[in-house]
Amino acid sequence: MLNLDGDIQELKKSVISHRRWLHQYPEIGFDVYGTRDYILEKLDEYGFNEIEVLAETGIKVVIRGKVGRRTLAFRADMDALAIEEKTGLDYASRKKGIMHACGHDGHMAILLGLAEWISQNRDVLEDNIVLVFQPDEENEGGALPMIREGLLEKPRVDAFFGLHILPDLPEGMIGTKTGPLMAQTSEVNIEIVGKSAHGAMPHNGVDTIVVAAQFINALQSIISRSIDPTENAIITIGRIYGGDTRNILAERVVMESTIRTFSDEVYKRIRHKILDLLDGLKKAYGVETKFHAGVYYPPVINDAVWTKKVIDILTPEQYIEVHPLMIAEDFSNYQKEVPGVFLFLGSYNEQKGLIHPLHSNLFNFDEKILLQGLQLYKNIITQI
Repeated sequence: MLNLDGDIQELKKSVISHRRWLHQYPEIGFDVYGTRDYILEKLDEYGFNEIEVLAETGIKVVIRGKVGRRTLAFRADMDALAIEEKTGLDYASRKKGIMHACGHDGHMAILLGLAEWISQNRDVLEDNIVLVFQPDEENEGGALPMIREGLLEKPRVDAFFGLHILPDLPEGMIGTKTGPLMAQTSEVNIEIVGKSAHGAMPHNGVDTIVVAAQFINALQSIISRSIDPTENAIITIGRIYGGDTRNILAERVVMESTIRTFSDEVYKRIRHKILDLLDGLKKAYGVETKFHAGVYYPPVINDAVWTKKVIDILTPEQYIEVHPLMIAEDFSNYQKEVPGVFLFLGSYNEQKGLIHPLHSNLFNFDEKILLQGLQLYKNIITQI
């Protein structure tokens, strides 16, 4: 764990108070108006006056440094998940069916703690600092709308930092690596339309269940036979539905899938191969097909120079080099525009029962790790 400075330790009560309020009042997507207003109220208390609301519920705070030779940005995501909480905490969610099951309440608490620390230490601040509270990380992605509304300009951001609490790492440890860290993801829906007929007379129809089975089998060969084995890629069909009753050929089948890679080029190759397969099905079976690519996040690729700067201020007892993960993050959209570093803050502690994965209705963490995240951000500002 990082050694905590005295001024960071003094913020413990405040940081935990933020986390617990935010945990009790989770909100989803861009509809985080209560969360936005809570944060704005605290920022006003800290005396900041260069505050902008972007994408309706996102917040950008600019603090000008004495020199302002560079601008460092720090992001916290704001949204929760449609999950019914089962933790039994005294400060559990008060909103039925909604829970901060991914640690975003902790991320916001860390950034509010950083805001409070900055408010008390503006006289030593050399660089410009931008604090970013971003909605809708879990769904369509709030990063791009904020970028389009000028998040990275005035002042121009030179380096962008974000972190995520992660129960896969030991409590209090910092994990990251240079280069590819998290996967590109694209949500893809595929529809096959044939012709309905009675099951006793299948020759009068076109059975989309059979066609879908052929497609699913062929789909897996794309990874094993069309993609370089040294590249990481996954195609998963997580949901399939079609048909009306047991003795009627299904006229329509829909498959909902996700494609994940660490390379836009590999993704394009996979997409091209899927379209080739669908074209083959049209010719072979006489079906119609539709391909729809929805939510898309680029891969999270950490900038080599800035990541090394961060790693250099950590000791071997504080830092773990992590393997690339197939989970995705729209922090990657910031990295497409400016150098960025994404980090993980470990929360796993078997003795305390803090073992549940992200998006579990039992997910929780020891709040002391929030001060570790705050100390990390302070160290980035003051030591690199």
